Amino acid sequence: MSSRATPRATHGRQAGDNKRVDARARRRLMVRYGLAGPEKTAFTANLSETGVFLRTNAVFEPGTIVRVDIGFPARTFSLWGTVVWARRVPPQLSHILDCGMGLKFVDPPADWHDFFHQWKITASVE
Repeated sequence: MSSRATPRATHGRQAGDNKRVDARARRRLMVRYGLAGPEKTAFTANLSETGVFLRTNAVFEPGTIVRVDIGFPARTFSLWGTVVWARRVPPQLSHILDCGMGLKFVDPPADWHDFFHQWKITASVE
């Protein structure tokens, strides 16, 4: 094993820069997701009005468009998102290491933003 670290692609950013603009709400909500419809189940690790981190080992490649149905207590929202990053880990380590994929929502429904902000207030989400 080489002692030389592999540099991480930053695409013009400084290492450690956070591209997130919106604050994330750390909540565990059930999500059904898939390419054409809800065929797999995962849980959110965090979400914002612009995207979500799904905790799952059944990930899709970055650039893939995925449908996600997020189950909130009051209702379920169906959204489309683009996979921004994905990480698989060995199944025996999935409870220790973060695995999953980050999605950026694509054209969310008109009522999504208002619903999300109201949910954050009523759920006392930070």
